[in-house]
Amino acid sequence: MPDCDVLVVGAGPAGSIAAWEAKRAAPELDVVLLERDRVVGLPVRCAEGVGDAGLREFVDPDGAPWVARRITRIIFVAPDDTEVPVAEGRTVAWILDRTRFDAFLAAGAAAAGVEVRVATEAAGMERDPDGRWHVRVRGPGGNEETLCARLVIGADGVEAMVGRWAGLDTRVPARDMESCAQYVVQNVQFDPDAVYLQFGDRIAPGGYAWLFPKGVGIANVGLGIVALRADGRNAREYLDAWIARRYPGSATVGATVGGVIVNPTIKQTYGDGVLIAGDAAHMVNPLSGAGIVNAMKGGRLAGRAAAAAIRVGDTGARRLSAYHQAWMELLGDDHRTYYRIKQALDGLDDGFYNALARTVNGIPEAKRSLRKVFAHALVKHPQLIPVAARYFV
Repeated sequence: MPDCDVLVVGAGPAGSIAAWEAKRAAPELDVVLLERDRVVGLPVRCAEGVGDAGLREFVDPDGAPWVARRITRIIFVAPDDTEVPVAEGRTVAWILDRTRFDAFLAAGAAAAGVEVRVATEAAGMERDPDGRWHVRVRGPGGNEETLCARLVIGADGVEAMVGRWAGLDTRVPARDMESCAQYVVQNVQFDPDAVYLQFGDRIAPGGYAWLFPKGVGIANVGLGIVALRADGRNAREYLDAWIARRYPGSATVGATVGGVIVNPTIKQTYGDGVLIAGDAAHMVNPLSGAGIVNAMKGGRLAGRAAAAAIRVGDTGARRLSAYHQAWMELLGDDHRTYYRIKQALDGLDDGFYNALARTVNGIPEAKRSLRKVFAHALVKHPQLIPVAARYFV
């Protein structure tokens, strides 16, 4: 039976960083990274936007071949189509080419000594009396084998099969799962240095619509909805209606659908010989749905925790609980706060957002920042005060 020290399931940002960090922290360990798809990074299942500061904790995006666009502005769009540009005067985000970016991270793990296996899917796992995990894997052609690992890191996305096999509760309430649809759209007019975010119950109930530039005249255009708040249409039908109204004459050249978790981190991201990271652990900002940098940060903590546990010969849940605590201190507690904000904002109607947009546009654009917009909104719209109060509770 083949053996390894650390087995990482899923070669997205969380998994590749976890494997990379485990190997870097303890080069003597055998680390294996599994990816069920034939090519790391395909298919693309996200809008590909990521914040500048978080990305730079791991890599330098300047001039990188896996960058599609540099973003310096955010344009919020009210339900009545009133646009509110927020010019930060600096790089605020990047639009990635996820196919190249994910491949780049996996290649970095491989260069560090990680064994990367593509077209290889984890099909189940059991723990033996000696505390090792026996993981059934199905490789190219359907060939099956069993890998024996001292510790398994589940970075397998929203499906979170590793967590379920380990007995962890990874369920998502229906109200906290957004159904998303996205097209790659050409022949559209927009500011190529800005991302656009539009809110409104008739546009994207429970979520929002977005345009993320990939280049001049081409962009990722999509939206997410909470099905429980929809009028019977699915996400793709909402998206078709939005594009027809806002970007008539555009051409669609690619499409993807999927789900985004907007629920705080699961209560337990660890077990005996198991750690869960990234989307599998709900390490997603519940307010925005952003998850790439969060996944990388979770993966970094998981990789280091795994290496340290194996080095001291203790992969029990009690020791690995420190990983969960470290994550909660880093971002998990903030995500709980953002979730409360999201709940408060869900109670505000389209009329509120339309009025807020007109108020904010009264601030000179050069002086607008997200912080100033929020402070100004509190003065002009006292009904926002409960939202702010909940943020600091």
